[in-house]
Amino acid sequence: MKVKILLLIIIILAAAIRIYKLDSVPPSISWDEAAVGYNAWTIANFGKDEYGKFFPASFRSFGEYKNPVDIYITSIFVRLMDLNEFSTRLPVALFGVLNIFLIYFLAKLLFEKEYIGLISAFFLAISPYNIHFSRFNHEANIALFFFMLGIFLFLKSIKNHEILLPVAILSFITSFLSYNPPKLIAPVMLLVLLILYANRLLKNKLNVFISFVILSLFILFILTNREILGIERIKQTAVSSEQFEKTQLFKITGNRFLGRLELTAIQYSWHFIPQYLFIQGDKNPKLSSQTGEFYRIDAIFLIMGLLFLIYKRQKEGMVLLSWALLAPLPSSLVSDAPHAGRSMFMMGSWNIIAAIGLYFFINFFKKQIVKWMIIAVVLLILTVSCINYLRYYFGEYVTRYAIEWQYGMKQIVKYVKQHPEYSQVFVTDVRAQPYIFFLYYIKSPLPDYLNSVIYNNSDSKSYNNVSYFDRFYFGGWDPMPTPDVLYVVSPSEYDGLRHKLLFDVKQTIYYPNGTAAFYLVSVK
Repeated sequence: MKVKILLLIIIILAAAIRIYKLDSVPPSISWDEAAVGYNAWTIANFGKDEYGKFFPASFRSFGEYKNPVDIYITSIFVRLMDLNEFSTRLPVALFGVLNIFLIYFLAKLLFEKEYIGLISAFFLAISPYNIHFSRFNHEANIALFFFMLGIFLFLKSIKNHEILLPVAILSFITSFLSYNPPKLIAPVMLLVLLILYANRLLKNKLNVFISFVILSLFILFILTNREILGIERIKQTAVSSEQFEKTQLFKITGNRFLGRLELTAIQYSWHFIPQYLFIQGDKNPKLSSQTGEFYRIDAIFLIMGLLFLIYKRQKEGMVLLSWALLAPLPSSLVSDAPHAGRSMFMMGSWNIIAAIGLYFFINFFKKQIVKWMIIAVVLLILTVSCINYLRYYFGEYVTRYAIEWQYGMKQIVKYVKQHPEYSQVFVTDVRAQPYIFFLYYIKSPLPDYLNSVIYNNSDSKSYNNVSYFDRFYFGGWDPMPTPDVLYVVSPSEYDGLRHKLLFDVKQTIYYPNGTAAFYLVSVK
């Protein structure tokens, strides 16, 4: 009963952290969030994506294809709550909370210790890594949930719950369809489980056969919907020839494969350096709050937990180690490593390892007074660390990194909606893909949009897919002092206007730190 009460407190704490000011922290909807939200809205209202495709298996967006699970789940929320920042972000926040609940049961099942499950849930609940990825619409938490659920159901199936094996396979498939990293990790993890527990599975031939049929049908589904594999995204993020040609193995052998192998190993190692784990995190402020993915005290428990798993060499420990060590691989194979999104399976796995470290460190001592002293000190340090992190995250982070979140696009669309007198609106593409924000905030009916849209076929299309729709034009124009036309320009573009003296600034949009983000100008 005591453990259940503590778990409930942890769940409530996790929910409060993830839902508080969800619509305004991070400070604005990003272009990817707007794309997910608008496509979810068109699915909910028209049964089609932004390109008019009927209930697609994957969603074409910004020169690649987005995975379907997040968008279909989000469509339920925007249908019930309308399209806005809160409804767009809420599903991921709720999956962040569900992961706290699920990791308790998974860790408890793995090691048959309730308190390991409880500590794992607490560590994930206050994790900077998971908090950040729970506060904007990103596929990571959804993919993590179905991945952990797959492991949990698989392990339950070999412990006298055989019927759960096909459900476990379906859960792994759902994770596969949720985000690109599981496309590599989920099949390998399933293979690890099959090898470790082959003897027990052979006693359950019917459910193994059903699972095999499900996997076979899914493979056929992939063969007819190859965009699901994320090949376009792989091409966009692939390492350049110059990168692997600088490696020692390539210089010695001239072999491209060996050069790539060395580069992958180097990039893999970057995921375990203190700078990434405990100090800065991902260099991209959209993927990290720039404070490290874990708290610094976590380092002690991570090392202890890792040593314990290596020493014990149990099957369950092998499952956890496989999960943890496979996690950085998708990030290591492409550019921009270490990448917090692509290595997202470090969430959960390393939290459980840290929980194991703390649990066995506490139980190393026999006297209860010593145990309680350790618990009190650790709780105090983690509480202070979490409070400092949240104070920074809801304050300085919002102010400093608003530009990274395409801040100002909502304010632009709001002004345009309030001033229908402009026959044409020209919007800079300096923040990339401005069209999606107009679709998102205006809630343009899909038939009207599809009847008026002209797509951008120039070299800049990867940064701006749409040239114009309705009365809105995006990038590729020269501001001219024409009556009844509004121009949205960046400060540098405004300073460089050829006819600057002929324009009036109708409104200036400022970042939270007080600097100018955009000027909305029209002829005097």
